[in-house]
Amino acid sequence: MACATIGKCILILLNVVFLIISLGLVAIGAILAFIPGTVLKYMLDAATKAASTAGYTMPKDVNDLKDLPMVYEVGVALFILGLVLFAISFMGCCGSCSSCCKCLLLGFALVMICLMIAELVVVTMFYVPSSPIHSTIRTTLKDKIKTDYNENGTDPFSQSINLVNHYFECCGIDGESDFIPKSHRSCDSTNKNGCYTKLTNLIQDNIIWAGLALGGVLALQLIEVIFAVVIFKDNKISPI
Repeated sequence: MACATIGKCILILLNVVFLIISLGLVAIGAILAFIPGTVLKYMLDAATKAASTAGYTMPKDVNDLKDLPMVYEVGVALFILGLVLFAISFMGCCGSCSSCCKCLLLGFALVMICLMIAELVVVTMFYVPSSPIHSTIRTTLKDKIKTDYNENGTDPFSQSINLVNHYFECCGIDGESDFIPKSHRSCDSTNKNGCYTKLTNLIQDNIIWAGLALGGVLALQLIEVIFAVVIFKDNKISPI
């Protein structure tokens, strides 16, 4: 009984934390997907100052930034992730607080186990440079360079590519070949490595810290599963 009581307190506390996080993800996702100008205005101001020193011109209207690559997709992904996390956390809170909702704990535990497996799969694929996730992102951006990039263009996509190449000392997605047959002036003659290659290398260099972070999240989720099962099996469960 004492173990179940302690478990309820811990389970409620952890799920309240995850509820707050989920609401934050929903808010950020909604802003990026549906009203990106709210946040991207500050990005435009900073990019305009940086562009002026590099000889580039950024769009003057923040609404043009809706065409930046992956902004909408990232926003939708965060919005859906936040909704899923909110539903799971709410299920855990209800199941912990009320004996009449005890069956929710079993569903919570099963869903949490599935979520942990999904996290392991997705994160593992993200850390493998040749995974389908990276291949899809690479292909999408490379195709957009071939169709939409203009070295002298003032559209947000062309200027974002120019600025990334200039300030991160890289070239395109996988290298100079991404721009063929188009010309470009943003790749320094001594920096021909792809920007996405630099990103994956950075991930690999910090894989230990990323692994520790993932391990911490999984450990918290495992604790939730264990306490959910303990409370579910306790026949004398009572509301706090």
